Amino acid sequence: MKKFIVIAFCLLMGINGMHSQSIPEFKDGERVAFVGNSITCGGHYHSYIWLYYMTHFPNRRIDVFNEGVGGDVAKQMSQRLDKVFEHKPTVVTLSFGMNDTGYMNYTLPENESIGRKNVETSCNDYKVIEEAYKKYPKIQKVLIGSSPYDETSRFNKVPFPGKNKLIQDVSDFLKDRAQANNWGYVDFNRPMTEINKREQQADSTFTLCGGDRIHPTTDGHLVMAYLFLKAQGLTDKPVADVAIDASSRAVNRSENCKITNLTVSSESVNFTYLANSLPFPIDASRHDNELHTQADALNVIPFMDEMNYEGLAVKGLQDGYYLLKIGGKTIARLTAGELKRGVNLTSYGNTPQNEQAQQIRQLNEMRWFMEREMREYYWMEYNLMRDKGLLWASNEKAVNLMLENRKTNPFVNMLKDYWLRFMYKSVRDDNENEQLDLVNRIYQMNKPQALKVEVVKL
Repeated sequence: MKKFIVIAFCLLMGINGMHSQSIPEFKDGERVAFVGNSITCGGHYHSYIWLYYMTHFPNRRIDVFNEGVGGDVAKQMSQRLDKVFEHKPTVVTLSFGMNDTGYMNYTLPENESIGRKNVETSCNDYKVIEEAYKKYPKIQKVLIGSSPYDETSRFNKVPFPGKNKLIQDVSDFLKDRAQANNWGYVDFNRPMTEINKREQQADSTFTLCGGDRIHPTTDGHLVMAYLFLKAQGLTDKPVADVAIDASSRAVNRSENCKITNLTVSSESVNFTYLANSLPFPIDASRHDNELHTQADALNVIPFMDEMNYEGLAVKGLQDGYYLLKIGGKTIARLTAGELKRGVNLTSYGNTPQNEQAQQIRQLNEMRWFMEREMREYYWMEYNLMRDKGLLWASNEKAVNLMLENRKTNPFVNMLKDYWLRFMYKSVRDDNENEQLDLVNRIYQMNKPQALKVEVVKL
């Protein structure tokens, strides 16, 4: 990671630090429900937060639940909290504002007054949620300022000018309510907006917020996860950090790991390395024809330095080139100078520990996909069936209602297959059990292994 990125982001967070409160780390056994709209329903930020805990704290089992429904505003969220609390959460989060601030009203002459009324309405509707949350005093609450509507990227005409200022007003309202209740708060909006503006100075079409300016792509979701984890105080906690002095045959540093069996000769340095954490597995692949990958986020936040640092430094070596081997596998060709300065092993995707972590990432991605698909079933229940008195009915009358509405409602038509697949509780139960099996497998596979590290002179 280039130093100027780290410095720029630290300055950015210093400017906007007043918009984030410290929130506690998740403890072993926590059950965390993320309540939100489509950005939560179809997004990865909560899954990436969980993946960080899976890899960085392999012996700290937590469970995370996606409680997002596409298109929701605060009032709709307040009407489905019973399902949220069925998870028996120890932590609940809440984010709204994107849909609450409206869309097509920005094309009208009276758009400003309509927008202000939308904000007022959503903040009033929030009061029902707050009262419901207060009924569970032992549950930790975290309010989240919504990711932004990007008005500054120049990839096309901005259809809803002024929208993001209203979203920020909702975020500020949530910050005030968090302070009043001594709850946690983290703001996604202003830091992401600042990143967008900073990057757009070099590329006017840059955005973290997707082609619709609303839904962050996978890089944006890693930024959101980073901001949440940063608010939890999880920066500067390395995967591990090792420093060896070959000249004195000594281990000078072994943070978050154990080093044994150190042997030094004129040609090599060997030791056994057992870390307490695995690296966070970065995904460089493209999904759903997205223009950005998760890995692209590393260009705009200091994630690798602050949250994914697995350091190895070896000083006292003769000048020349050395092979770095881990678990019998050649990882890199390095100079004595590079080894003396130290390298971040997570930047090498071919280490055994990264390959182990990538398997965990893939299992977690499978779980996320299964959970996301079932959230589309809930959209149909809450947005169609409930209004007709057929919530959870799953009968012929409900099917006929869906078939009738698919002709005129494009969302019903788009999501009909999900609803038909999950309309029976037994199928939903099977889906949840499969997700649980994947999570159990992850927590069996995520334990770091002792590895032989060799630094061999060429």
